[in-house]
Amino acid sequence: MKKIKTNLHYFEISKANPEKLLDDFYVFDRRNPDLDKYIQNTKEIKDILTTIRTMENKKEDVVIIDKYFFELQKTIGKYSNCSEFGCFINACDNIIGGVKNEVNVLKEISKRYFEKRILNENVPEEWIQALLDNNSSRKKGKCGENKLIRILELNGIKEVGDWRDFSITDFCVLRFSKKINLKSARQNLKVRIKTKKQNKTLDLIIKIKENIFICEAKHLNTSGGGQDKQISELIEIVGLRESSGISYIAFLDGKYSNVLLGIGGLGDKINKQRQEIAKCLNQNPDNYWVNTAGFEALIKDLKN
Repeated sequence: MKKIKTNLHYFEISKANPEKLLDDFYVFDRRNPDLDKYIQNTKEIKDILTTIRTMENKKEDVVIIDKYFFELQKTIGKYSNCSEFGCFINACDNIIGGVKNEVNVLKEISKRYFEKRILNENVPEEWIQALLDNNSSRKKGKCGENKLIRILELNGIKEVGDWRDFSITDFCVLRFSKKINLKSARQNLKVRIKTKKQNKTLDLIIKIKENIFICEAKHLNTSGGGQDKQISELIEIVGLRESSGISYIAFLDGKYSNVLLGIGGLGDKINKQRQEIAKCLNQNPDNYWVNTAGFEALIKDLKN
């Protein structure tokens, strides 16, 4: 096996090769495959609401009107969260699933909807797609893991699903999960993983022959309170040390990775984060802080 270089070498590679402006692993730009279902459901909701409002204006029998409320209950569901009425349910401190099972709440929200909003027949495709686009950030949870696993696969390192396969395979990667949790990792790898949050789950365990790396992956595009907390968690990871010889990888991509690695970005906070990263890397030569390019270089050197 080719001898890998120092952690500062891969850190410098990361600094010299910033993240792309747009990374396909985090971009969801195609037309939603279920868009027609969202459109049809939105139209059905509007038709029923229009009928209810018309019947109430005409003082129709409550029993008859209730039949349409029950029909509305059946109609709202999986594809209703991008309808105007579905969004209004959220504005009324409720969720679609709850209202679906409480007709009295549905009636009260409908009454408010008629008073506070405009009900029209139009169902613009671009508006529903825009709402779906706006919710796309929720899909990013496992994107970082998927990206790293793809890089590993391209280098002949396959994903396995349990500790048995991990133990008998020289080149593999294992995801943390409910089954592959911190307790089982500590038992099987003989490690402490002594973070401030004792139950904090990491992301991947990478095995390349005798080398084992525990990896935490994050994707950040902006700075702020929540993001600062995530940077602190990554810094803590590269500050860990195991007597078993197992190493840690802190992986960060996204626009904020570029800022943190020195591409723009000034201020006491960023300088302090940079100093903490450098200190941890110097004190823990077997741990790594990398972006995409740094990770690719590290894995290539380990594999060759």
